[in-house]
Amino acid sequence: MDARFYNTTNLDFERLATDLENFLRTQGYTVQHLGNNEQMTVQLKKGHDLEALLGMQAAVTITFQRSQGGVVVGAGQQKWIDKAAVGAIGIAFPPLWPLLVTAGIGAIRQVELANRVLTIVDGLVHQQQPDAAVSHSPAQPAQ
Repeated sequence: MDARFYNTTNLDFERLATDLENFLRTQGYTVQHLGNNEQMTVQLKKGHDLEALLGMQAAVTITFQRSQGGVVVGAGQQKWIDKAAVGAIGIAFPPLWPLLVTAGIGAIRQVELANRVLTIVDGLVHQQQPDAAVSHSPAQPAQ
């Protein structure tokens, strides 16, 4: 899971999730969110049923969670299993080798989606808290 840490405690998770959801819907994603101001989950996917069968659908779950001194935002990729299954079918049955290509395309789309969404979240966090610094993990206490 990719994660980022924002050194701010004043983020409105409902606003953040709603803004993210609204933006992604304009880009053709199916999106939903649930949670509260301590922990929020946003789930999104893009791709139709045929793309899912071919291993090309991309889906990501974004979580916002308060932690000591800030907020951790994580992106978990939810559809890796379907890509592996489609690829395995392609290997097992030579006439279906083209499925190896579609599974590979799906895996690339998956990684790109997680990175793109985290970049969007960066922008939305900075709309609420312009001074929030971002890192890949919370600062470790000095020993």
